[in-house]
Amino acid sequence: MVTCYGLKHSAACNYLRYFTLLVLISFNSKAQLLYNKGQLFHSDPGLQLRVEGSFENDSNAFSDNNGILVIDSSFYNLHNSKQKGNGEYDVSLNWVNSAHFAMDTSFVHLKGLTEYIEGDSITSFYNLSVEGVGRKILMVNANVYNNLHLNSSELAINEDTLFIQNPKASAIDASTVLGSEGFISTLDIGRLVRKTNSVETYYLPFGSIIGPRRFRPIALTPNDISDNEFALSFQNKKPDVNGYYVSNKDTTVCAVNPFFYHTINRLNGTSPVDLYIAYLNSTDGFWNEIGNWEKTGLKWINTNNGVTSNINSYSAVKRSGWNNFTDNPYSLEKNNPIIDSLAGENLLCGLSASNYKAYMNNAGSYVYSWTSADATFLGDTTAEGVTVKFTSEGKKQLFLKVSDPTSGCSSTTVSKSITVSQGPKAGFSVSYVNLFLNTPITFTDSSQRANSWLWDFGNGYTSKNPNPQTSYSNGGNYLIKQVVTDTLGCKDSTERKLLIDCYLKIPNVFTPNGDGINDVFSIESTCIQNYTIQILDRWGLLVYKGTQENLSWDGRTSSGQLCPEGTYYFTLQTNNGNEDQKMNGFITLLK
Repeated sequence: MVTCYGLKHSAACNYLRYFTLLVLISFNSKAQLLYNKGQLFHSDPGLQLRVEGSFENDSNAFSDNNGILVIDSSFYNLHNSKQKGNGEYDVSLNWVNSAHFAMDTSFVHLKGLTEYIEGDSITSFYNLSVEGVGRKILMVNANVYNNLHLNSSELAINEDTLFIQNPKASAIDASTVLGSEGFISTLDIGRLVRKTNSVETYYLPFGSIIGPRRFRPIALTPNDISDNEFALSFQNKKPDVNGYYVSNKDTTVCAVNPFFYHTINRLNGTSPVDLYIAYLNSTDGFWNEIGNWEKTGLKWINTNNGVTSNINSYSAVKRSGWNNFTDNPYSLEKNNPIIDSLAGENLLCGLSASNYKAYMNNAGSYVYSWTSADATFLGDTTAEGVTVKFTSEGKKQLFLKVSDPTSGCSSTTVSKSITVSQGPKAGFSVSYVNLFLNTPITFTDSSQRANSWLWDFGNGYTSKNPNPQTSYSNGGNYLIKQVVTDTLGCKDSTERKLLIDCYLKIPNVFTPNGDGINDVFSIESTCIQNYTIQILDRWGLLVYKGTQENLSWDGRTSSGQLCPEGTYYFTLQTNNGNEDQKMNGFITLLK
């Protein structure tokens, strides 16, 4: 049902009750006008009213549209008039609201080419759909309380503000077909204000046709369900235009995107967000970080921990858990690779090869360049880990520079100081071969380049002396260990086993006089073997030489001549466990 009052041609009212109304009323030479001056206009659900021209509420008029109002030209709501209802408005030219528009659950379709949303009053739309191939231009602040449908069109906010009052992530939808995306454009102080209250991803389809056409969406994923409100814009120009000079950057930043930037400001709320900024690799190049303009330092800094991601068909950089909205210009950046540390030994002993590895502050596929004036590299010097062998002792430097072949950025060169020592060589001998119980045994150091010693005798005692002594009260096998250290702290060790609890008898007097008693010098032992003995007179002349198999000296020289009485000197040499041992002593020959 259609009810209408005060129409200039009221004869049309009865016709309106059952059919679509075609009103051709002369307004001027160029357009037609359906004009409601201070009266009531009402249409019921299901009724379609088509106006081949403009529709105007004027002078305290009241219009209640619950059907479909198709307007080939502009919609006007003027001079204290009121427009309400749950119907639809298909408008092909401008939307002009300078009075009261009660949105109810209405649906406004802007279907023309270049269309303006203007007037002296802020329009609050329930559902707004921008359609067709033209630009829809906001000339005054506006609200959308339910859904904004961008389709494949541009909604130009310019320097005004569009408030999306519906906190659902689905409140804005648009075509995502590459090259036919629907988007919102802004200029300078223009803002899209978006409410959030979930951990869903809020897609914000920004773009611009001013300058090179660019579609560069961003997305926010709040980290909690608290109420938040963000004001955002897209600036399709070099940041320098607004004083955010791309050359003013932190040392960790390699380059700042010179093509466009965004502003992001949190008006209300405290929730951190995962922030995504999209770009087109084929025209924008490669970017791996999100940068933020630091107002106090007047430079671009990186927000750190950016990771490559995507938004639909576009590459993107993601920054997780971002919660600092003090400075609101944001741009894509390329980070210099940052070497966090070089892992590996600071002291190399024995001129041995050692492994070193780089740890990066930021992730990426890097090329590593290891260098040193004094080293031989074993393997690939372009990998994150390298094996190094230095050829001489002293203080050495290992250098590393890292580059990113994708972004073309490089790190500063870092170095690691390494001390190289030839190192000590452990060694010792047991100076007394008869290893009796409770008898002092001397250990003689034969190490090289040692500055300190540590002995473990296996009997519960240790020593730091270079040539220590110890004794054993119980028989058995004992492991002797020597650890030596040089002046730089390099260590070496060696060890050997000793068998304690043996029998060894070496006479110090014998009487080769033929009486059958103690006529022959011989050795009795259960713990030495493979020995030889040499006996010398007081002048050092060899008078006898024997082995374990034939040792039996009867006091004569090798020519058979009987030696005179006196004291003789002997050396006993044996090999126990593949180690030569030597013992000296004296023998008295009596007749």
